[in-house]
Amino acid sequence: MNKSTFPLKIAGLFAICLLVCTASVHAQTISYYFYVQFTDKNHSPYSLSRPAEFLSERAVARRTAYGLSCDSTDLPVNPAYLQQIKDLGVPVHCWSKWMNGATVLLTDSSRMSLVRGLSFVKFVEYTGKLVGPVLTNKGKLRVTAAYDYGIAAGQINQLNGTQLHTEGYRGKGIHIAVIDAGFLNVNTNHAFDSLRLQGRLLGTKDFINFNSDIFSEDSHGAMVLSTMTGNLPGKFLGTAPDAAYWLIRTEYSPTEYKVETDFWCAGIEFADSVGVDIATSSLGYYTFDDPRMSFTYANMNGKFSRASRAANMASKKGIVVTVAAGNEGISTWHYIGSPADADGIITVGAVTSTGDPSDFSSFGPSSDGRVKPEVCATGTSSALIAITGVPSYASGTSFATPIMAGMMACLLQRYKVIDPNQDVQTLLNAVFQSGSLYTSPTAQMGYGIPDFGKAEQNLKLVDSLRQAGKGVFVLAYNSTFNTLNISFTNGINPKDTTVRIYSMAGKMLINQRLTDSSTTLRTDNFPRGVYAVCVSINGKMESRKMVIR
Repeated sequence: MNKSTFPLKIAGLFAICLLVCTASVHAQTISYYFYVQFTDKNHSPYSLSRPAEFLSERAVARRTAYGLSCDSTDLPVNPAYLQQIKDLGVPVHCWSKWMNGATVLLTDSSRMSLVRGLSFVKFVEYTGKLVGPVLTNKGKLRVTAAYDYGIAAGQINQLNGTQLHTEGYRGKGIHIAVIDAGFLNVNTNHAFDSLRLQGRLLGTKDFINFNSDIFSEDSHGAMVLSTMTGNLPGKFLGTAPDAAYWLIRTEYSPTEYKVETDFWCAGIEFADSVGVDIATSSLGYYTFDDPRMSFTYANMNGKFSRASRAANMASKKGIVVTVAAGNEGISTWHYIGSPADADGIITVGAVTSTGDPSDFSSFGPSSDGRVKPEVCATGTSSALIAITGVPSYASGTSFATPIMAGMMACLLQRYKVIDPNQDVQTLLNAVFQSGSLYTSPTAQMGYGIPDFGKAEQNLKLVDSLRQAGKGVFVLAYNSTFNTLNISFTNGINPKDTTVRIYSMAGKMLINQRLTDSSTTLRTDNFPRGVYAVCVSINGKMESRKMVIR
């Protein structure tokens, strides 16, 4: 069971706070969820040459800024396939273009034999059940230059977040998706007045019940949101008070089935389609009400769960993804869940106000040996705003994660000023390298507590290397063959020329003389990250940035 100051649901919401329980369960018809995997996207009416038909302008612009192009994963699921399933009398609940599959919900599971027989269906998987209907409950503000964080001061100071805020970077222009279980009272809570009045509440999406009032659902997402954008003058200020937010519901609290990982896929794909810059989620999965669906620690390799693969895909689309590590540190499970095991994201652990690991914070690494969690923030007695609008405290990686996400929004805003050609991995590495334990990561704290002032300096260093890289040689990195080619633009053989390659931690990995106009070096043993390539020509040094993804 997850550890929190409030009652929790096993393996569902990290530190979920169920302050008010207003719904009751009645005996109802049982419906069943199935995931349907398609074989292809052939004969689709959509084309990569017309991305505006399925991606927003912001989504396309984000890809352009990161030097990314649209590919087949961006193409929607073939609508003809969805229609053929519907024609069999099987309702389609939601779908995933990245996974190229759909989730259906029906009362007569025997009809799935008809779906299995379709030529474009690769496999069908039972992912959960639903008893009865989904439960539901029936002018700009001026900000001063001096910030009074109130009870949130400690958790922001711990990350050295005040430096970015003082410089004017509070997340303005950054769009954040919050993927959670519900956002009770966000539409009326006075702590979110500035969010609403300034037009920064961009919209909502519910993948559990398309007809629900998302503001009358679970309270967990509202508290998560408050750590970033809650604003009670003199009492509380969040980590990204000027960012804009999409609120997305993918978690159904009363039960826990594998289908919710597919809802999560649909949720983050929606976030991508509307052009968010950051997606944060304090949801995690490892065990389910039907034990046959449960994951094992061996499955926590970033590739087994569809939610984990979707989180990685989002990072490849230029989205900064933060996910809670989980609260299983003192439970039998002990480890991170999904999608916290995903590659290319930030998995966030919890610490106390003094920087010690919170006992409940889940342990890494991922089962394939990657550092997890990567970083930590305050998760023991995190400051937040209760659904009543009163400053309060709660514990869990649920709250450490959005605290971190808010600071990432401020840093991303700064990064856009430093370098118009951003790279997600460069941004993440700048944060990881600022961590208190970067040179000696641990299983529970990863790289430790980041310093966002240092992270900003790391980004400036990378940019200075990029600016310096406008000279007499060209770098070409081939990720397929793990090679780096150094070619001199004048075509002559260099004399008294040496190349040295350094990690961002300052460790020299290659020191080699160059004698040809074109030299290829092997990078098989280079971990993913940012490197400085320094070429000395007759005593004159020139540098370039190299990113290994």
